[in-house]
Amino acid sequence: MAGQIVATEPALQSLRQLYIFRRPEEVYGFLKTHPLLIPLLLEAHNKIVQYFGPSPEVVLEVVTDPEAMDDRELFAFIRTGLPPDEALNKLDRLDKEWWLDEADRAEGELCIDVEFL
Repeated sequence: MAGQIVATEPALQSLRQLYIFRRPEEVYGFLKTHPLLIPLLLEAHNKIVQYFGPSPEVVLEVVTDPEAMDDRELFAFIRTGLPPDEALNKLDRLDKEWWLDEADRAEGELCIDVEFL
């Protein structure tokens, strides 16, 4: 099918250069099942840099809902040492100025949040 997104090794390696994979096998498996997230994650990283500065540490992790074990979602955790108010304000701006308009592209499979160091 024309325009179909495939989780190729080069695409996954591009993400590995930008993101830290927590439990890499799970993240790879999730991305292979949900390849539509790959271009969105590449775009998201550029946006995260705009709000959190150059070279942010962003961790990708597959999180399972403890109440529904088959309900899994990929999280992009922006690791920060910023004071909580400042970090949450930056995340709020990212949400309002970009993510809320793009989130439908993720089909409910991606969440962006902060993780405090």
